[in-house]
Amino acid sequence: MTLSAASRKTVDRIVAAVIAVVVIAAGVVVYLTSDARATTSVTAPPATAASSAQNVPPSLRESWSLATNADVGAVVSPYGAVVTADATTVTGHDAITGEFRWSYGRNQALCAVGSGDTDAPGVETRGKVRGIMAVSEKNGYCSEQMLLDPLTGERHYYRTSPNQLKGSLAFGGPYAGWLGPTLVELWRDDLVRTIQYGDLPSPPKPNSRATGCTFTDIALADVQFATVEHCEERGPNARVVINFSTPDSAPDKPEGQDVFKHDPRADIDTGAPGARIVGITADRVAVLVSAPEPAVVVYDDKGTETSRTPVDIPAELIVRADALTADGHTSATPAVRDGAARYSLVGDRLLGITSDTVQVPAPAPAPSTTASSVTYAAPPTIGFLAGTTSSTTSTAPSTAETVSVKDLAVRWTKSGALGLPAVVAGQLLMPVRGGLSVFASDSGSSGVPGTIPVNRGGYTGRVDAGAVGPMIVETRGGRVVGLAAG
Repeated sequence: MTLSAASRKTVDRIVAAVIAVVVIAAGVVVYLTSDARATTSVTAPPATAASSAQNVPPSLRESWSLATNADVGAVVSPYGAVVTADATTVTGHDAITGEFRWSYGRNQALCAVGSGDTDAPGVETRGKVRGIMAVSEKNGYCSEQMLLDPLTGERHYYRTSPNQLKGSLAFGGPYAGWLGPTLVELWRDDLVRTIQYGDLPSPPKPNSRATGCTFTDIALADVQFATVEHCEERGPNARVVINFSTPDSAPDKPEGQDVFKHDPRADIDTGAPGARIVGITADRVAVLVSAPEPAVVVYDDKGTETSRTPVDIPAELIVRADALTADGHTSATPAVRDGAARYSLVGDRLLGITSDTVQVPAPAPAPSTTASSVTYAAPPTIGFLAGTTSSTTSTAPSTAETVSVKDLAVRWTKSGALGLPAVVAGQLLMPVRGGLSVFASDSGSSGVPGTIPVNRGGYTGRVDAGAVGPMIVETRGGRVVGLAAG
């Protein structure tokens, strides 16, 4: 039957109406499930980062106090912000007043918040991962990464990755990364992935490396990163594995080596049941081992031991630190970086490691590009001793060809630490019972005043300190407290 012109117009209108309804319904579904609807963002106007304090205050008083998610923690940013967290949202506050500046939230549980910033030269500067990193959970992974401006809360970069639950953020060199129990991923400053290492959830290439190991520590540097691994099939000792941070640009890269398929630079049997990474450069890795006696062992990029320094840190503290938590979480060794120095927390001990440029014999040409496998051997001549400044590190004969490398050395150890220290004008303010112990960052010698009293109102748990502008900020479990001079 042929429809009349009027009937055809009526049918066309009905079809058009149905299509419109379908499009609108689809749009509503997309919106209801979109990241835009899942996100609530309140930004602040630009501000100037607070100037650093030039002297250690002789006394401190509480200026403000804020709540934070004890499982996620807080960030003290050198840009002049203190960032707290609740179940789903990170909030930036003015470090001087504690007043609200910005917030960024999603209707998903927060996995972590962190920052690799050690200074404030400008978050628009390329080359390092700058700002506040917030990681949220989605679909069974800590998969949503947001990089936020520390002063305005604006989102600079965003990515998704199959980051394992029960993991943690790590920062170092120009990179940030996620340490999961069996999978590691690194990103450059714009959050583009540079490497995925471990048990890949969906290997994009055949024969991609799967370690079958548990990761308990990580440290990142300009060229390389290192992990501490426990591999049941390879014995009871902790292993340290060194990889290129960006396999695509590795020198003498084997054919086909890339983000997902790559060979490690070195795979080291530490000879100890417990190990923690306490320093890393482009050339060296410093590892705190529990046996045969507690010591800091420095390895080169081939996995060869170059020095061994006994330290006054009980072996049981090292073994305890080198383990997953009771609920299976893994995290990097807590540390504060200041220029060429790194201060690592192991139990109640703070360990100071510094980096210096030294000359060493030039390496012989590599016979192949395969990774070296190194096993524990008898210790070589001891170099730096904790608390001293002398060294017995050997130098190459004057006739030998040498190269410059960034070496690592132990400066001191301190006991009684409640958490990480603040760095103020070349002095460390280490949280201890009753206050902040002050000492020189380079030598470990006591400063003035010896201890700054701090009233923590009966709180006895972990305390991490940070300095921002004229303020000392303490994170005490579920509270963050701003301390001003006076």
